[in-house]
Order: sequence, then C-alpha cells, then structure tokens
Amino acid sequence: MEYREKAEKAGEKLMEYYKATDWKISKISQEVSVENFEKEVTVSHKQSAEFDGHIYKAECILDGEPDEIIKYVIPAPFGVRESWDKTIKSSEIIHSEDEDFFIVRSQTHSSAMGLISSRDFVDAVILKHLDDDGIVCTNSISIEHPDCAAKDECIRGFNHPGGTFCVPEPGDAMKTKVVTFLQSDLCGMLPRTLVETALPNTMIDFFIGLKTAIDNDLLHKPPNADDKA
Repeated sequence: MEYREKAEKAGEKLMEYYKATDWKISKISQEVSVENFEKEVTVSHKQSAEFDGHIYKAECILDGEPDEIIKYVIPAPFGVRESWDKTIKSSEIIHSEDEDFFIVRSQTHSSAMGLISSRDFVDAVILKHLDDDGIVCTNSISIEHPDCAAKDECIRGFNHPGGTFCVPEPGDAMKTKVVTFLQSDLCGMLPRTLVETALPNTMIDFFIGLKTAIDNDLLHKPPNADDKA
C-alpha cells in the first residue's frame, strides 16, 4: 500500500537520525514539575534533510518496559495518547492494518500563549519491533488522504519523518530510554525564532505528560475522556 510504503521509508530515514552523532543540545530541563522526576530531559537539534528547518530529538529514561510504554505513545484504540497529551485537541484513526499500521488525523491546541494557532495533521504511522536491539518504535510521516480535507478552523501542518523509540536500558529490565523525534513544518506565517522556542518546550511537556500518565497507570484504567493527566 502506498501509505504504508511511505511510513516504511520514513522509518529508514528516522533510523539514520537515530544513529547520527552530530546533534547540538537545545535545552536540558531538570525543573520539570512532576514529583520525583529526577531524570533530566535533553532536547537536541540538527538541520533537517527534508525541509528548511530543524529536526528535534528529546530523550529521557522512564520506568517501564518498551512494549508497555509505546502504548502510551500511540492513539486509541491501540494506545492511550489522548488521555494524557494536552497538546492534542482531537485525534481519529481513519484506517488501520493489523494494529501495526494506521493513519491518524489529529488536531493540536494552540500553543505559545496563542501565538501558534491550532494545526491539523494526517500521518501514516507504522509500529515496529527491532528484535536485534529489543527496541520498539513508531515511524511516521504526514500524507495527503482523500478523506481528510483541511479544516477551516486550523492550518494544515506537515510532519516529516518522526516517531518515538523505546529502548531497553542495559542492566535494568524495568527502565526504558525513550527517544522521540519531531520535525514539523507548522506552515503559516510564523517567525522561525518562535518555532525554535516552542518545539523544544513542547517536547519537554511531552515527557512530563508521559511520565505522569505512567505513574498514574493510565494504560490499565478505564478511559475517561474528560480527565487528562
């Protein structure tokens, strides 16, 4: 299928970024407002090979096994992302195959104190297990889909190859290094400095929300659409 092939190719590109060593640190946060969150979140960046912007990488070590943590990252019905990620206003899986490939449409809330308005994305996402390393990862890229015309109330954005790697932590089976990649073209008339400030902060907020969700064991609680961690 065309969309699945695009997600597969995005995964190949993402692996190149995962193995790259020429990252520059953008931000290190040790002041995340979650009780007992002692591990820092490191956000790095490098020039994207896909567009005139940066790809961002954020990483942190969290409690839990890779197969379980990845379920916090993917949307319902396969995961629980919407129950804790406060950047997401809405999301809907419009097509899926065997629980390892799906097309999701999502809309974000406005950010940066309203300076960045709501964005709309349509992404092809593939879930992969890299057996040699024990890594579980998502690989995704934005696509055009005939059933997903742009919404009038928000701007259509484009996500270049991105995703999240859940990597077993050597020597501790109950800890996972989570590495997430983001290279979003938010489109519209936005100053580059605004985007380069907003995206690293968004990635730190991602980890704050993710850790809170894991601590609250949201994966095993009944869904409640009105209660986000």
